[in-house]
Amino acid sequence: MPTDRLYCENELLPLIAAGDEQAFGRLYHQTNAGLYNAVMIYVKDPQTAREIVQQVYIRIWDSRHLLNNVRSLKDYLFVLSRNAVFDHLKRHTVEIRHLAELRKLTSVLDDQVISHIQERECELLLHQAVAGLPRRQREVYLLASEEEMSYDKIAARMRVSRLTVKRHLELARRQVRKYMHHYLHHEALLPLLIFFSTLLP
Repeated sequence: MPTDRLYCENELLPLIAAGDEQAFGRLYHQTNAGLYNAVMIYVKDPQTAREIVQQVYIRIWDSRHLLNNVRSLKDYLFVLSRNAVFDHLKRHTVEIRHLAELRKLTSVLDDQVISHIQERECELLLHQAVAGLPRRQREVYLLASEEEMSYDKIAARMRVSRLTVKRHLELARRQVRKYMHHYLHHEALLPLLIFFSTLLP
């Protein structure tokens, strides 16, 4: 079975590079479900994940002449999907303010660890951490970090007490710090790596 899959990869790439739409469709049907599941881990929104996956395959087709130089399809798909996720997050978040918040939250981490983490990977991790917060904590966190609102203004916006806002923000920052601490000391992209390591051996 692994031999058959490897043969399919070797067969499909030159065919797609030559403009064979049927071969491209075969590639799409073999890999799109797994790619979608991998992307969903990070964006957590079905519509967004579908759009990112479509962008990846559009990129493959538009740049099909490059496939003759591709040695590993799984590595090529990994790079394209990772970049597509990064680009999506960069377009839809206020990254400068988030990174400023990141520096505060990760002050307890070793400087050496932080220096070896790529800026875009930090952006991805922070977006994931915030997306995983409970709704009210996420709302307070975003109002404080993105819109730089004070406790009083957030309390007025959400119609809750200032103390409630303070508590939500403390819990949110604690959870984000815990998440960042865990993943900055592990492989942030491990789910994607697992998927691509088994896709087309």
